[in-house]
Amino acid sequence: MNGKAPEADGPVIAALSAYSYWLATGAPTGQELPGRAYPEVPKPEGGYDLAKGEKVYAAQCAVCHGQNGEGQKSGDDYVFPPLWGADSFNWGAGMHRINTAAAFIKENMPLGKGGSLSDEDAWHVAAFMNSHERPQDPRLIDGSVEKTRDKYHANDGVNLYGEIVNGTMLGKGL
Repeated sequence: MNGKAPEADGPVIAALSAYSYWLATGAPTGQELPGRAYPEVPKPEGGYDLAKGEKVYAAQCAVCHGQNGEGQKSGDDYVFPPLWGADSFNWGAGMHRINTAAAFIKENMPLGKGGSLSDEDAWHVAAFMNSHERPQDPRLIDGSVEKTRDKYHANDGVNLYGEIVNGTMLGKGL
């Protein structure tokens, strides 16, 4: 969707709602179910390292997601999604959080070899991936990255929205 929500009363939302209700059939309410989310991956003691993440990306990720995070297409459809750039997920998506991306990467990547990266490498590559510009958070307040960070990203896990990386403030959007 990349910030473009379907019509609230349209067929897409109706189908997704019906499917969600069906999936929840028989599930207890008010408690988390086993298998929900990914296990938390501890942050490396010394923090993440973008240079190490770039090396992990080149060795483990670029073959599918491209040297420049552009993804790969078959015709008009992505078979491997872009990880940054104009067609990637936006700054409002959960994957912009380094901790969330690290957990997903640790469990699922590289394709077919989930769990093969160390916790540290998952953090480093998640930080590297999220150190690039992507589409704006659709909740942008008054054109201000700073206001948007304060309201939506200040307590939003580990993220780079509104941070200066390599001399550029991230979050201005593409």
